[in-house]
Amino acid sequence: MAEPVRPLPDLDDAEAETAALAAAVEKSRADRRAVPHEEMRAWLLEIVAGNFDAPPPESRLL
Repeated sequence: MAEPVRPLPDLDDAEAETAALAAAVEKSRADRRAVPHEEMRAWLLEIVAGNFDAPPPESRLL
C-alpha cells in the first residue's frame, strides 16, 4: 500500500536563496586561492569560441 502524501513545508525561496548565496560567499572568501582575471577571461573566450575542451585555469595562492 502506498504511503500517504505528506504536505511540503512552506519554503521561502528568496530566503533560502539568500542563505545559500551567503554561505557560498563565506566559503569562497575563506579560500585564499584564486584565478587571475585575465586567465579566467582567456579561458571563457575559448569556451565562447567553441573550444569546450579548453583546460580551465588553475587556482592558486595569489
